[in-house]
Amino acid sequence: MKYLKNNWSFKDMVKFLENYKFKLGHVQGSHYFFNGRIEGKDRIVQAINNKSEKKTQSENTMKLAVRHSGIKKEYFNEWKNGKTVHKEIIC
Repeated sequence: MKYLKNNWSFKDMVKFLENYKFKLGHVQGSHYFFNGRIEGKDRIVQAINNKSEKKTQSENTMKLAVRHSGIKKEYFNEWKNGKTVHKEIIC
């Protein structure tokens, strides 16, 4: 069973994070680290851009993204389905 609805590509993850005002902090090989602030707490989230995860981020990567971002899993699904951004949590 998939952790999140639909497949999340690297590009999807980057666009999602940018919509939630995350900025690229640094890159280590195929690991891209984005910095943001959600609900008053600084966050670091990674997206992976390698051969196996470019088109579909792994389930583990997605679980970590939800945990580390502080953004509810439901918000990830809402964004994927219609690009909804919950601006009230961005600060």
